[in-house]
Amino acid sequence: MKIELFLTPLAFGKADLEGKSVVIIDVLRSSTTICAALTSGARGVIPTPGQSEAVEMWNRIGNDMAVLAGERSGRKIENFMLGNSPAEFTEEAVGGKQVVLTTTNGTAIFSQTSSAETVIACGLVNMSRVTAKCAELGHDLVIVCAGTEGGFSIEDTLCGGMLISGLASQFKISESLNDAASLAQLLYRSNKTALRQTIEQGEHGRYLASIGFSHDVAGASEVDSLPVLPMMKDGRLVPDGQFAPV
Repeated sequence: MKIELFLTPLAFGKADLEGKSVVIIDVLRSSTTICAALTSGARGVIPTPGQSEAVEMWNRIGNDMAVLAGERSGRKIENFMLGNSPAEFTEEAVGGKQVVLTTTNGTAIFSQTSSAETVIACGLVNMSRVTAKCAELGHDLVIVCAGTEGGFSIEDTLCGGMLISGLASQFKISESLNDAASLAQLLYRSNKTALRQTIEQGEHGRYLASIGFSHDVAGASEVDSLPVLPMMKDGRLVPDGQFAPV
């Protein structure tokens, strides 16, 4: 299996995705939030690149059928119903509804994946499900780290390294890695016994804690705590094997 990892979304725009699986990682926090929403019974999560696109989509679906959620610089967007804290996405808030989500780093990437065979949202919270699915599919793999405002983030790279290591150790898959994938694997192996501490000490982890979201950082560091597999189907992320009409 050929595995390409992109440390930031910038170079990803040039990647050849034809016939490949794409895994999008935004540990802090959109990947974790997507998993939380689907675990709480949301019918799907629609990732949108910008605020105007999110509002347009929400209006199109209807506010009785959809929840408008998003953040910029970590804080809930004014007049949106929810922000991007996984704790907000309870069954009471999102159960039975579509979630229209826009975030600073993660959600815009999904709009660049139309030529991929499969698109999956991945965090530490659903790592085993993602690893098993990638192994089952057997496609060459492109891993995109959302990063922080276009820059490198330690938590997303750790997560990518964990996925790569799991494919090799659990499923005995022979891998051909680009340099960034090799770096991610080394970073994970050096920090695998201290994931939470490493993420909390990272730049974005410290920032989120400073604005009151330290509980989100801790929750996003819990491996396999939200074992759902969000996959793109017709512009929405739904649990693997399900398709819920708008």
